[in-house]
Amino acid sequence: MGVDVKNNGVVISEDLLRLFEGIGEGMIVTNRFGEIVGMNRAAEKVFGVDRELNLRKNSALLLSGVCDPNTKRPVASPNLPFNQTIASERPIDSKEFLLKRPDGKEFFIQISTSPFFGEDNVLAGTLGILIDVTNRRKLEETLTQRNLQLSAINRIATLLNRTIDFREVLEYSVRQTMDIFTGDAGAILLPDKAGRRIFVAASANLSEDFLSEVHGSEITSNVFGKVLRADTVESISRNENQVLMPRTMRRSPFASLVVFPLKAKGKAVGVGALFSESSRVLEGAQREIIEGIGTVIGAAIENSRLHEETIQKTRLLESKNRELQQFTYAITHDLKSPILVIEGFARELKRSGRLEVEQDVLIDAIMTSSARLHSLVNDLLDLARVGSVDAVPEETNMAQLVERVLNDMSIRLAEKKVNVALEGTFPQLYVVARYVERIFMNLVDNAIKYMGDQASPQLTIGVQDKVDHYLFYVRDNGIGIQQEFHERIFAIFQRVKTSDTEKVEGSGLGLAFVKKIVELSGGTVWVESAGKGKGSTFLFTLPRQ
Repeated sequence: MGVDVKNNGVVISEDLLRLFEGIGEGMIVTNRFGEIVGMNRAAEKVFGVDRELNLRKNSALLLSGVCDPNTKRPVASPNLPFNQTIASERPIDSKEFLLKRPDGKEFFIQISTSPFFGEDNVLAGTLGILIDVTNRRKLEETLTQRNLQLSAINRIATLLNRTIDFREVLEYSVRQTMDIFTGDAGAILLPDKAGRRIFVAASANLSEDFLSEVHGSEITSNVFGKVLRADTVESISRNENQVLMPRTMRRSPFASLVVFPLKAKGKAVGVGALFSESSRVLEGAQREIIEGIGTVIGAAIENSRLHEETIQKTRLLESKNRELQQFTYAITHDLKSPILVIEGFARELKRSGRLEVEQDVLIDAIMTSSARLHSLVNDLLDLARVGSVDAVPEETNMAQLVERVLNDMSIRLAEKKVNVALEGTFPQLYVVARYVERIFMNLVDNAIKYMGDQASPQLTIGVQDKVDHYLFYVRDNGIGIQQEFHERIFAIFQRVKTSDTEKVEGSGLGLAFVKKIVELSGGTVWVESAGKGKGSTFLFTLPRQ
């Protein structure tokens, strides 16, 4: 081990020397002056020394590389664990240090020391155990950085998830990114649709001169556009890359700038910028963190944009629907007058009594057609009025409502000899009573029309109590509906045309009316039928209040 036993008064047996070589950890022996006089191969490997090196002569140089792991400054000689043991004649527990070798390589090591004594119990030197913890330290730093990254991303994601308002998303993003990276100012910049210019969408602590210079600048003219195009993080100082730096920043108190892409669906949709008055070098782990934050912000911006677009499209659609509703109401209302005139003239001709048989038949046809047209116009008017401001919800006893419908339809039910059954316990609901009454009226009328030639016509009206809604149904044992018509029959003016239905009269508005009322009430409507001759069940939901 290169120990000068005679000159330093340190005596180590050959057996102990061989034992040191067999130990996997580094072993260092110093004399009572704190000079290294021996080390095993494991310690030589960490210190990067040759076996033939005179350790005592180079001891000061080797130990000068032992540094504080936080400040990275050399540890003063009295504070080295070997000298602390010599001074106290007591063991020193394991401490962590950064070892800077002359060849430039760095290691994190743990050193623990113990004294050993010669004759007459006089301190002869120290024995140090050296453990290379570089890999463990790197792993800990990686885990720490990952935790910081996850914490930062989670923090900003949580804040951004609280709102989908576009302006709030931008302002949140600027403030939170500044907070996480201790920035002195910040901004978010977004490109125009043409991708030619970039605009400041939100900022904090930036001068008007700076904003005026950057806002609306060409994407090719500065670092913000460069990051947007290259989709990479850029970390620069005021004294570097002068061509890319905004002119006003060169005169500002900011010493460094970090620009990072805001990404959504793998594409940069904007850039974030952090300004600092101190020089800042963005390390690898920090780059990963800021890239992750950029992805979170980019996704939030994209979501808020989609939300804004959806709101605008919804408002436009609502406006168009109102226009269409007003148009439908106006035109159907205007149609009523000429129809009434036609009906009136036809009745007067009928009453005159001076008609021949053929003329009388024609007059009857005119009156029948006018009545049908009058009924159609009334249905259109009713459909146009659904959802109007005069529709006021009220607490309604659904059992009594269904009884009223059946009472109003009693003559037609009796003519068809339809047996009616009720199932379930009908609730009290807060609804527009006349609308819901019309739902049942139309469904019962529909069942009677399409009952077909049944020996025992059957109609069942029922309700089921679900978790968050009530399920109502009107079931018949009539002619049934083929699968391909299940969706179409709820569209306006759509009717099933088969040999069984060709003689059935109707406007084609009844089920469209039902669908509109149910959906305005917050429910859904559909039909179930096994097919021709298997009957039909119309089902609709109304939410609980």
